[in-house]
Amino acid sequence: MFGKKSRKILGMISQVLVIVVLVTSIAFANSETYTVQPGDSLIKIGAELGINWRDLAEYNNIEDVRKIYIGEVLRLGPAYTTKDFNEQLVMATLWMQTAAEYRALCYQAFNLAKILIDKKLAEGISIEPLAIVVDCDEAVIDNSAYEAGLIGTENAYSSKTWDVWMQAAEAKAIPGAVEFLNYAHEQGVETFYVTNRKIAPGYEGTMKNLLDLGFPNVDEKHLMLRTDTSNKQPRRDMVLEEYEVIFYLGDNCNDFSEDYYHTTLEERNAAAEADKDKFGIEFIVLPNPTYGDWDGAIFEFNWGATPAEKDAYRKNALERWVVGD
Repeated sequence: MFGKKSRKILGMISQVLVIVVLVTSIAFANSETYTVQPGDSLIKIGAELGINWRDLAEYNNIEDVRKIYIGEVLRLGPAYTTKDFNEQLVMATLWMQTAAEYRALCYQAFNLAKILIDKKLAEGISIEPLAIVVDCDEAVIDNSAYEAGLIGTENAYSSKTWDVWMQAAEAKAIPGAVEFLNYAHEQGVETFYVTNRKIAPGYEGTMKNLLDLGFPNVDEKHLMLRTDTSNKQPRRDMVLEEYEVIFYLGDNCNDFSEDYYHTTLEERNAAAEADKDKFGIEFIVLPNPTYGDWDGAIFEFNWGATPAEKDAYRKNALERWVVGD
């Protein structure tokens, strides 16, 4: 018979063993994959990880459960799909569609833009005609309905779905955009729409959308869609050949300077630091948390990455504070 002290020690050992088993189980459960070891079977792996072996077979498309191989990497849950990845759009899209703060930032940008036009006109020293250069998507028109339409589906952004959206011509105006651009027009300041919507098949739908919303200067001269390159600098230079540009307005720093074009996160942030005196004077930024080259830079412009890989890129880029660290 064990004495009282011995029973207490045995009890403590048992508790430690239970904790070790629980921690091991949690570690396995939180792992996304498992590498098959000698002597493994689906039943054995499932029992060790607390996963039904039939589910393991389904997750890995294993038809003959007797055939697994040493070194084979098994998924421990359903594959991470585009539908899963699209859930990351929910907060940003909802903010754009519902938050007073989003509308306030848009109005703030256009109020500032009006001040800059008034200031330039008051100076009265321009030799060339005056113009402003604006992006379209998320700068003067709102595509959040398209983004929202991806949520809950296996559809990703693609020309297949985006082309249909452009042709539907249903984007709404960014708050304050129509009023501001018409004010500029009334003052004799022309607006050039430099957008990376592709000229085919986007031209007719984009023109219809802008005209239906009541924007000015919507014609062949002022509507400058993408042709051979997504770099907007050549189109901006075309405007500068005949006009003095008061400022550039967009949601992406590529709308202002090619210094941001296809650069790394570090390079983009360094360029923004170098341009800090231009924001609010030469460059006016509209808020867009749903997409952009800031996101592309996070996954190194690897547009063909899987949803799981893009998810990992984004989460690895987070600066975290964890309780207990």
